[in-house]
Amino acid sequence: MAKILSNQTEYSIYDFDTEAEFELAVIANSKQLFGLRSVYIDIKKRVGDKNSYHKGIPDAFLIDFFDPRNPQLYIVENELASHDTYAHLIEQIGRFSVNAVTDNSQIRDILLRAIETTPHIKSELSQLISNSIYSNVTELILDIANRREIKIVVAINDATTDLNLALKIFRNQPDVVVLQRYQSDKETIYYYEPMREEIETVEHQAPKSASSWDFDTVVCAAYPDGVKEAFFGAKAWWAIRMSQTAREKIKYLAIYEKTPIAHIEHFAEVTKIEPYKDSGKYILYLTNYKKLAKPIPLGKKKGEAPQAPRYTSLSLLQSANTIGTLWE
Repeated sequence: MAKILSNQTEYSIYDFDTEAEFELAVIANSKQLFGLRSVYIDIKKRVGDKNSYHKGIPDAFLIDFFDPRNPQLYIVENELASHDTYAHLIEQIGRFSVNAVTDNSQIRDILLRAIETTPHIKSELSQLISNSIYSNVTELILDIANRREIKIVVAINDATTDLNLALKIFRNQPDVVVLQRYQSDKETIYYYEPMREEIETVEHQAPKSASSWDFDTVVCAAYPDGVKEAFFGAKAWWAIRMSQTAREKIKYLAIYEKTPIAHIEHFAEVTKIEPYKDSGKYILYLTNYKKLAKPIPLGKKKGEAPQAPRYTSLSLLQSANTIGTLWE
């Protein structure tokens, strides 16, 4: 059983007894799980005709303002990993996928009613649209619900192999967030994996910014052997955790060669992104390799070197003087 040790205090897993208990924890930690500029709408209303096989009741809706110019609507499914993945969760997600296309007007009406009767949700949305392209909340909902591109996110207490395998059947694989609870003798803490890796490396840098970070490049770190064998040899890079947002935006992959080289010199175009085995992560296939006019070295700031995949833009990659400027 996994444990967490912090300042000589040991925390053991304190699992959720019911889905309702888990859902309360998701709501309480929604900003960490889904992003600082997201709004979790806790409403359970049936979507789909009552006589239809495709009817279902989402656990919640989420409006994400990560890109203020293009807010995204999500259907949220909260689930315990102990439930039968195939019989329950995947069937439910399949229904939501159909509903998102065929019943978007019903979803629109559900959201409008929920927002009008929930003052704090309406207030939060009103603040977020002040820096967007929308003049009011109604205009926002009419747009995002009618686009026919409603996404799905699954919040779960353990991303199992079964879950990763099952989600591969969907053409546009849902996002997965993980939330686990740990407890010591004195307090309760949470471990979480957010909806987007790019939340951690982009959103927290400028949470008050009205404009989005137009990233199109992922920077990955490797030792020279990995660069030779995978980046150049296999013409691919794999085991990267990527959200739907990142998979839609990423066009290039740059490689940071770890010490003693400690610079970025090469990048390549991403031709295809596919699920990587049953890991819940992705493999990026590469082509059209390029060499920068001059390598980008580490600067003097602490923490500049990427330890995990980080996001930037091709324009910054081609103009940066030090690696730290890629994240500014």
